[in-house]
Amino acid sequence: MLIDEMLHLFYPRVCTGCHSLLAPKERGICPECIASFDAFSDADAAGYAVKEVFRRNYPASNQPESAWTLYRFHKNDRLQRVVHAMKYEGVHRLGNVFGTLLAEMIAGSTAAAAFSCIVPVPLNRLKVVERTYNQSEVIARAVAGVLRKDVCTDLVVCKNHTRPQAGLSLRERHSNVKDAFTPSGNVVPENILLVDDVLTTGSTATAVMRALESAGARQISLATVVLAA
Repeated sequence: MLIDEMLHLFYPRVCTGCHSLLAPKERGICPECIASFDAFSDADAAGYAVKEVFRRNYPASNQPESAWTLYRFHKNDRLQRVVHAMKYEGVHRLGNVFGTLLAEMIAGSTAAAAFSCIVPVPLNRLKVVERTYNQSEVIARAVAGVLRKDVCTDLVVCKNHTRPQAGLSLRERHSNVKDAFTPSGNVVPENILLVDDVLTTGSTATAVMRALESAGARQISLATVVLAA
């Protein structure tokens, strides 16, 4: 649009990863940065890697029905800077970029058609106030836009203001989110796609899945942007 082009001329947008100038139609991340991220070779490899996290850390819990992730995490690379900006610096448009890429991966699967709705991992309301938005919800809405599914943010609630999970051990992560999530009381469909930004030990996702399962969900798949295990 002409207005966008004029705004870009006077207020140039730069890439969150490398601070290079973005082209008018580029949103948040330049193609060079995206190409530098450690992407999984295909959806099958990504799904196997995600499920391996749950098999290793939560073998007694139900595993995700299907799973997807885009990138492997590495410290101090461009992806870490971009994800940090999305989570803590208010650069919410990055969630749209990642959500669209994630949806393109999911759309090629047979499981996609069966989802009743898409559920973002919820944040405690105080954290939403602190960050001004839930980055997982932004990602989920972008996924939903491509897959043409509804987003349900009212099925499970984060009732505790938990500590940040970064830097905690597996045991500490499990304790931190234990009983943090509870069903809202609304009707929960049987087949759900759960969406989060980063998966490390699976503690948060497992806690949310347990809450959804207790309310009637039978098949829960998981999509996350980054695997940091």
